[in-house]
Amino acid sequence: MAVFSFPILRAARRIALPLALLAALSPAWADGAPQGLPNPAEKTGKNLFDYTAPDGGVPKDFKEKVGIDQNLDARLPLHLNFKDEGGKSVTLGQYFGRKPVMISMLQLTCDQVCSAQFGAMTASFNELQFSAGKEFDVLTVSIDPREGPLIAQDAKDERLKEYQRASAKQGWHFLTGDEKNIKALAKSLGIKYIWDASSKQFIHPDGIVLATPDGRISRYFLQLNYDPRDLRFSVIEASKERIGSVIDQIALSCFHYNPVTGKYSFQVMAFVRVISLATVLGGLLGIAFMVIMEKRRGRGDKASGAPQLGQV
Repeated sequence: MAVFSFPILRAARRIALPLALLAALSPAWADGAPQGLPNPAEKTGKNLFDYTAPDGGVPKDFKEKVGIDQNLDARLPLHLNFKDEGGKSVTLGQYFGRKPVMISMLQLTCDQVCSAQFGAMTASFNELQFSAGKEFDVLTVSIDPREGPLIAQDAKDERLKEYQRASAKQGWHFLTGDEKNIKALAKSLGIKYIWDASSKQFIHPDGIVLATPDGRISRYFLQLNYDPRDLRFSVIEASKERIGSVIDQIALSCFHYNPVTGKYSFQVMAFVRVISLATVLGGLLGIAFMVIMEKRRGRGDKASGAPQLGQV
């Protein structure tokens, strides 16, 4: 009998496996970031998250002038002008309209927080199942107007040595620009930084800002903690759930984005609701299956002339 040809049974089989896998994997997801990512503090020292000035001093107005204000759902100024790593004049809007975009702003020649941020980004991207240039794009924009396309090209070449996905070259872009456009983009992203004259470097926060394909700020990831699981969830959400598997869609209902930490946290009650719903659906599908089988059995008995219950 072609039992599994019925649409309702095919739907049951499609739903059952993702729910079973979700139940099995959710404790691991709840534990946090996957193993294997580097601890940036081990590389750069204990002052990594202090954002201290290179000479050891901290400006009096530090808290007001250095940090990130999360402008969630704000629209980016897509008319801003920059140059790409090849020296071509581009607008910010050229990188939008197709897929989510991850944006980072840093000093390309900095060997302190910027270097640690590059390392953390590359490590997370390598763990991420999605690829730059395929499911999302990456824009790394220099905050230093003295840096130009040659420096940007060098920085890109170094990153692509460590991030060797097939689509990476077309998906990770390095931009430079003048002070006016750089500051306008930083302001729209909520990124605040200052210039330290003694070291001739910028003091700035780290972070990845994720924007939707239409140029709205969707998520922030901070403090060199770019969990591949969180990046994946955010890309799925920013793309309006057009990408990702059935398991991803179900998992998103069990995880909640916390803008303070920039992470997705496991929600026990949401997981319980999903499992309860799965139990109810499973029961209903089981009843439907038994009813269908009983009707098929009855039709088969009548066609073969077998005696029915109550017949002599």
